[in-house]
Formats: sequence, C-alpha cells, structure tokens
Amino acid sequence: MQRAFANRHIGQIIYAYRVHPWHGRAISQAVVAGWAGISQTQLSRIESGRPVRDLERLMHWVRILRIPSRLLWFELDEPDGSDDLLSEGVNRFFVGPAGEVSQTRRRDFIAAGSLAVGQVIQGLEHELDLMHMTLDRGTSSEERVTYIERMASDFGVQVVKFPPLALIDPTLRTLRSIRVLLEERQTTRQQARLVRASAMICTIAGEIMFNVGQFKKADDWYKTAQHAAYDVGDRYLLDIALAGQAYLPTYSGDPRGVLALLGTRLESGAKASPALAWLWGFKARAHAALGQDYEFERSIAEAHEMLARSDAELIGPGIFSFVPEKLAFYEATGSVQLRKPESALLATDRALSLYDPSETTEPALTKLERASAFAQASEVEEGCRIATEALTNPRVFHGITVRSYALKFDSMIRGVQSPATRHWREVRAEVHNAETARSRKNGIS
Repeated sequence: MQRAFANRHIGQIIYAYRVHPWHGRAISQAVVAGWAGISQTQLSRIESGRPVRDLERLMHWVRILRIPSRLLWFELDEPDGSDDLLSEGVNRFFVGPAGEVSQTRRRDFIAAGSLAVGQVIQGLEHELDLMHMTLDRGTSSEERVTYIERMASDFGVQVVKFPPLALIDPTLRTLRSIRVLLEERQTTRQQARLVRASAMICTIAGEIMFNVGQFKKADDWYKTAQHAAYDVGDRYLLDIALAGQAYLPTYSGDPRGVLALLGTRLESGAKASPALAWLWGFKARAHAALGQDYEFERSIAEAHEMLARSDAELIGPGIFSFVPEKLAFYEATGSVQLRKPESALLATDRALSLYDPSETTEPALTKLERASAFAQASEVEEGCRIATEALTNPRVFHGITVRSYALKFDSMIRGVQSPATRHWREVRAEVHNAETARSRKNGIS
C-alpha cells in the first residue's frame, strides 16, 4: 500500500486494498467495480494501466475507498479535515497517538462491526437497485444501453473466472434494469438491443444454475434466453442457448437426449460459427458415450471445420464463444470414453497449453481427464498426482462438472490400493465434503 501511494497510482492502491489480508480473502475485481459503477474489464485496465490523472476520477475512488485526505498527493474539493463523520471516527479509531495504524484495533473493529457493515451494505444495494429503476424509466440513452450490453459481455467472461455465486447479484441487477427498460416505450432499435442483452443475461443465469447443480432452473433460464434470442432474430445467441441446454443431458448421462436436442439444428447446413462448433462438440461427446467411434471422429472434424471457417472476431473467452482449447478438451473426454488414452493425452496437452489458468473450471476438468487417461494407461500413481493437483488448486470451483470428472477418475482406480490412491481419496473426500457443507450453508442443495 505504501508503494502504491508513493507511485501516486490509484489503480495500484485499489489492487493493494482488494488483496489486503485484513479482508480475510481477496475482494474480487467484479465486486469493487460494482461499487464504482464500472465493469470488471474497466477496473482491470485501471489497476494495470497508466496512472489516472483526471481529478474527478481520482476523487471518485477516494470517496469509494474512504481514503483519508492526509494520504493523498492532490487537493480535494472540500477543505482538509472535512471527511464525513464515519471516516473521521474510523480514522481516529485506527490511528494511535503517534499517528501509527493500530493493527489490533483495526482487526477488532472489523470483527465487531462486520454484522452492522453487512446490514448497511444490504440497505445500500437495495437503494441502488431502486435508483437504477427510477433512472431507467422512460426512453433509455445510448450510453445506458451500451453499458448494459458491455456488462452482459463482461459477465459472459467473468462467469468462467469467478465462482458462479459471485455473479448472481450483478446478473440479477442487470436483468432487473433490462426488464424495467423493456416495460417502458423504447425506440425499435433500442428495444431490439435490450432484448438481445436479456438473452445474454438469461444465458449467464442458466450457466450459474447449471454450475451449482440446479438443472431444472438452468433449463428454464436457457429456454428464456432462447425465447429472447428468437424474438430479436439472433441466430447466434439461439445456438449459444441451445449449447447451454445440451449441458443438462450431457451431465445427466443421457447421450441420446443430446443427439435428439441437437439433431435438427446440425442438419440445417447453417453458416459456420463458434456456437455451431460447440454444438458439434457436444454431439461428438454424445457419440463417444455411446461407443460410436466413427461418428465421434466425424463430429470432432466438423467442429474443427466450423471453428476454422468462423469469423475470427467471434472466437474468444467466455460462454458466448467456443475456443480451440475447449474443443481439445471435448476430444480428450471422448477419447477416454472410447478407451483411447494416447489420443486423450495428446488432446489434454493441446488444451492445457492454451487454457487461461485463471479459469475456475475447465483447466481443472482437463487435468482430471488427463488423470483418467493415465489411469487407463496403467499409470495410476501419475494419474493420482495430476487429479490431486487439480482438486487442490485454490482457484477451482468445485461445482457439478468438477465433481463429476473427479468421480469418473475415482471409479477408474477403484480396487487399486496404494499410498497414491489412498492420498487421492483422502483429498477428494476432504475437499468435496467441505464444499458440500459450504453449499448447504449457502442454501444450495
């Protein structure tokens, strides 16, 4: 924090504040961005970019983070010492007679005041929602619609980089804003853009529900996304929502249901897109689950062809696209199901070389699939090492997909007794029992 102030870089100060151990755990960029009314991408640029020079923006962050004026390298609008009563009281409490910060007092204050602070924040969040609803009434501005579209796109990337529950509040808030706007009279163009954004937000809600194991609710959200995409005539978002729906029979052990869901669309000879490549990937996995080697290889080839012919600008991270690493992961999954460990290992090599390690789920799934391939190749100890590494990564979200792949690997080494397998089973039980308890505490069955 001292270095950040010495550098006069508000982005470094924000980062130092977010990751400070006094919080117990780091505060995410998405949360702090929400306080400031900007996107996570914008905050990322502020933290890592050039120092902010604009005085109004600096003052905005000073007020959000309650930075005492005596620490600043510029003058505030108001006279020095006119911080509000809360800041003044907190400063007197934190700072001892010699002007040094009392760490013990700060920790005690946080521990004693956490409930009250939580209640205050809840109240402010409610008022924020009401204020947005009020401001949104009437014809919306170009800036407002553009902001909503940008938020929807950002959430599509964030949902694979943050635990899903962290995005519930901002997702619902954005959806509520869209609904209020759609209830008012808008220009035809603005109306279409808002409906399209609602399709994206509903898809994100479906992704969140799927990842916490709420399949029926996920299906409802994906179907609502399809409804919105259909109303606005957006074929691409229709296909993305269809891919979301394909998750449900895939992870329910119903490969024929996947083929029935996707058959008509994939027989239509549509224009190549990442969304269609994703659908072919799901079809490949379903054929592999049924032991249909030839159809699996054909579908993987179609998915590769779709990606190769797609507009390069559409291929990117998040749930509104499909990337080569994800296709390599699907190829690995199918190869394991068809008992081709050598092909699976090659595919996981490709996937792991491309995946962003900050993602919360798919790099871990790829490692668990790699572990399964090693188990099939009779290299159980190496498989246990890789699987254990996947589960103990602190970034991993232990949702339905990670649990499913961990169980699959565990079933492959059932009956094998060794120090490596015993350690793996202990780790899996410890991690997933803890996650189950945490989910129940959060009201997730």
